[in-house]
Amino acid sequence: MVTRFQLDQSSQVPLYRQLHEHIAGLIRVGNLAHGSRLPATRELASQFGLNRTTVSAAYALLENEGLIRGHVGRGSFVHYDGPLQASPSSDLTITFASSRPAAEDFPMADFQRCCTEVIAGPEAGAILQLGSPAGYPPLRRFLIKQATLEGCFADGDDLVVTNGCQQAMDLLQRVLAPAGSTVIVEDPVYHGLRNVFERAGARLTGLPMSDDGIDLERLERVLTNERPRLLVLTPNFQNPTGATLSLDARLAIVQMVQDSGVTLVENDIYGELRYEGERLPTIRELDKSGRTILIRSFSKIAFPGLRVGWVIAPARIASELAEARQWCDLHTD
Repeated sequence: MVTRFQLDQSSQVPLYRQLHEHIAGLIRVGNLAHGSRLPATRELASQFGLNRTTVSAAYALLENEGLIRGHVGRGSFVHYDGPLQASPSSDLTITFASSRPAAEDFPMADFQRCCTEVIAGPEAGAILQLGSPAGYPPLRRFLIKQATLEGCFADGDDLVVTNGCQQAMDLLQRVLAPAGSTVIVEDPVYHGLRNVFERAGARLTGLPMSDDGIDLERLERVLTNERPRLLVLTPNFQNPTGATLSLDARLAIVQMVQDSGVTLVENDIYGELRYEGERLPTIRELDKSGRTILIRSFSKIAFPGLRVGWVIAPARIASELAEARQWCDLHTD
């Protein structure tokens, strides 16, 4: 049974995340045992006075974390036997030379099965032809659905699949930051990001990094004095410092973006790499003005070799990105 608790309607934390944390806590302490059936979304929505979509979003997060499993026609069941126990290991060497997922842990058999199903299915002919420069429609629908559940996709938005985050950044430069534009970046910052704008003739202004992220007072001064075209930030596990912006810092940045009118590019390529602590909302989720563009990728969590990234932006900008991509490579997914 999912016990009642008081949802905070005034909190910055979305209701579906509050519900997710409550149920996850019940599972982890054993109040919801392994194999027990969770209430149907309609039943739980009625119990807490919520929309069914909110409950579905909470269940989706629980399933993504491996705490529950959903079965078509049967419902959702707890799938948690307690925390994993550490086992002795003779190989404790971890290399940080490259930030990519371990190839030996990739579910190759599952990936091969998926490839076989596609090749043998009705889409076999289509995958050999040129596609939409905005990306493969089923993939776009999936990514949009996930982003909507997270609160990263709203009415008036669109999504463009790209050849990784690097191409996403390149397309954004072409569309939003031509030669001579002022672009604010973190300092230090990933060299590939810096090179995209420098080689295009943009003027970069660096924001010094600390353990807590960028200098917010410096950012406010730069936004006031330089009127930049773009602000590019990596709020989660910034490369190379590893710094993560606090919720308060993210909210302060949202206010600065709205006050200044600058377009913020949020690079969330590392957002799924959190191993402990509560996930922080993206700036995209917090910014209701539509001035934040979100970039994500599968490269750090699944398969860097396939080069699959995407951009979520207002539809007008997304259309320009798709057009720019068409002139670059037609399509690659």
